[in-house]
Amino acid sequence: ISCSLVGSEMCIRDRYMKAINKIWVFALGTAVMVSCSDLDTFPESGIVTEDQKKEVVEDNPERLQADINTLSSIFTKLLPNWAGGSATPFHNDFSYPAVCIATDGNGADMVSDNSDYEWFSVAFEYSDRNANYAVPMFTWNFCYKLNKQANDILSTIPADTENQTLIYYRGQALVARAFANFTLAQRFQFTYKGNEDKPTVPIVTWDMPAERAGANPRATNAEIYKLIYDDLTQAIADLEGFQRTSKAAADRNVAYGMRARVNLVMNNWGEAATDAEAALSGYTFLSKDDVSAPGFNSANPPSWIWAGIYKAADTPANYRNITWGGHLCSFARGYTTSQGLYKRINSLLYNMIPDTDVRKGWWINASLESPLLDHMDWDGVTGSAISSLAIPNVKRAFQPYTNVKFAPYENKCGTDINAGDWCIMRAEEMLLIQAEAMAMGGNLGGGKSLLENWVKTYRDPSYSCAATTPEAFQSEIWWQRRVELWGEGHAYTDIMRLKKNLVRCTTDGKSDFPDAWAFNIAATDGILLMRIPTGETNANAAIDPVKDNNNEGTFPVNGSGAGLTDGCVVK
Repeated sequence: ISCSLVGSEMCIRDRYMKAINKIWVFALGTAVMVSCSDLDTFPESGIVTEDQKKEVVEDNPERLQADINTLSSIFTKLLPNWAGGSATPFHNDFSYPAVCIATDGNGADMVSDNSDYEWFSVAFEYSDRNANYAVPMFTWNFCYKLNKQANDILSTIPADTENQTLIYYRGQALVARAFANFTLAQRFQFTYKGNEDKPTVPIVTWDMPAERAGANPRATNAEIYKLIYDDLTQAIADLEGFQRTSKAAADRNVAYGMRARVNLVMNNWGEAATDAEAALSGYTFLSKDDVSAPGFNSANPPSWIWAGIYKAADTPANYRNITWGGHLCSFARGYTTSQGLYKRINSLLYNMIPDTDVRKGWWINASLESPLLDHMDWDGVTGSAISSLAIPNVKRAFQPYTNVKFAPYENKCGTDINAGDWCIMRAEEMLLIQAEAMAMGGNLGGGKSLLENWVKTYRDPSYSCAATTPEAFQSEIWWQRRVELWGEGHAYTDIMRLKKNLVRCTTDGKSDFPDAWAFNIAATDGILLMRIPTGETNANAAIDPVKDNNNEGTFPVNGSGAGLTDGCVVK
């Protein structure tokens, strides 16, 4: 069932997003409860024990292949929280890409219109800091479903196995569990460094005591990051020699890349640089020519290390609105084009991009021009004329600073099939981690050289880094990440990691955001933290919905945080 974007039918996004009824909350809460507590560590109906399962798996490891494939599918499943029936599904319910778009909406660099058709409006306005709303539930459910699938696999693999296939399976499951916990930890608590003793989310492992299923307290940052780090370290060992057949699977490069991310958050600078370099092994960067046309919709480029893979059969035309393409791509049919809900870059950031930087073309300018449009054809309309093209019920004219970074499926403008792949990790991110970690670890010259060589070769031949201190260089890396990784789900977590103010407006109030979303938020404001869903607090006796649920902070309104700066875009 899809919400119609044509004719006289009205989209009822607000009805479902801002007033979720108690039945829906209970249904999602039950799903969370099952995913957190059904650990499958005891006999099922008294027939098959875990030891018996392990014997079967040891004798025939291939029996686990379907479970391993499910790990990848969890990242890309459409409508994972919808049970069907007569209720209209949530059109922002498309697993990990939706988590990324929502958290980018929490940031300062992605702009959209305040419209009833904007399913991510709650993220832009920060009303998603409500335990009864769908956005935190979707993030929670995605992570704990991934966590449970990983635990189910780990529970069937003998600890002392010498079977190489099972060792590879264990490594992939450990990466998935680490990814789930890392994603949660970064959204439900302030960053690790300086907050080691603060609570994050419950830790769920396959071998935890059964009595903790209904009373599992929030673990501290120190506890959950230790598990994340240990899981990835074991995964790196397990995945040595593993050759995957698809970038949807986690291999050793992915495990190194994940641990590089974790070490960066933990300020383990030397280890972060080393891990990022290891993750880069065998990969090359997107060239200036590569990024001079819309792209970022296919796992094929040699810079993509890890990806969510979509097939056309998995994203039929009637689901076009329930995909990342329907909400982010400016060339594919969906909410972006038919309702003009183009995701745009904040002009404060755009205006800082030099004209010599090829990435400036990832967004159209104030005159609705971009050289990237020269590579596109929409029903015979080409070049910048595409910006002003309007087709009833199909496409509205672009607005200034609309993104043209993301290409449609098979590069076909106006397509009904939004099956583009989603990038989870790419080489450019690892390069930026390596450079930042080198500089913060004491080798400022080495970090600067690495960054300058990369930018000059692949993005802007005129680039020169003026930073003279590690802290100034870290801000420069942050700026590079804001441009290079725009729209890929890193904006909010970078703000949290770097303890930066969230700044959408200048000191005099200038902003590209709609009035209701034109505000700044101080780095220490508790409103930055997501709330644990009501379904979990109802099912988990160890989490008090009032005392233990990130209820600090003030909901922002127009003009909040006036005068705050971030030291990067607004100084």
